[in-house]
Amino acid sequence: MRFSLLLLLLPVYVLAVSIPEKALYLEGKNDIGMILAHGKGMHPDFKVVKPLRISLNQDMGFHTLSLQMPNQYEAYEDYEKEQPKVDAMIDQAISFLHSKGVKKIYLMGHSLGAGMTSSYLVSHPDAPIAGYIAVGCRGNKSKLISCTDNMPKIKIKTFDAWGKSNSEDESFAAIRSPLIGENYRQYGFVGAGHVLDESIDFFIEEIEGWLENDMAR
Repeated sequence: MRFSLLLLLLPVYVLAVSIPEKALYLEGKNDIGMILAHGKGMHPDFKVVKPLRISLNQDMGFHTLSLQMPNQYEAYEDYEKEQPKVDAMIDQAISFLHSKGVKKIYLMGHSLGAGMTSSYLVSHPDAPIAGYIAVGCRGNKSKLISCTDNMPKIKIKTFDAWGKSNSEDESFAAIRSPLIGENYRQYGFVGAGHVLDESIDFFIEEIEGWLENDMAR
């Protein structure tokens, strides 16, 4: 009876401490964390998310948690049916970081990962996410996982990045340009493609500077 009462009194995140399946976690040195979501058909240690998760951990002491996103479909819009599972996985990731003592959490997504994380933020406006980073985020044929549709509905501070050498990313970024303001920053990396290979170090430098400015507020 006493044990049952204790369980009822404990916060939910204390009970749900398991790491999301196949996610990659780096323990940090402070109470700030980043959840990262890779692009279509990839994995938690792929381009964009890999260098960012490692740099944030080593340079800024962040806890980083890179998720294994769904990757079984070819068509972008087919991933809409996976959004409820992704929402639950992000909730689990938040609980896991809380169990590690993290108090401030940022969310980042690349390509399809950006579409699905943006959808999460729209359907979970009260989620404990301090800021959002979207990289190479597109619209495509989907409404649910489209940055074109989702970004205007996101109220937290956002960094919208893309490689200017990718014409598709460039065109979608242009659609979102009216959103630029105090809480919405856009940055196109000249000479970089969809995975930012040519500008990845500069990208990380810009993201770390943006995070430092936000934490100083």
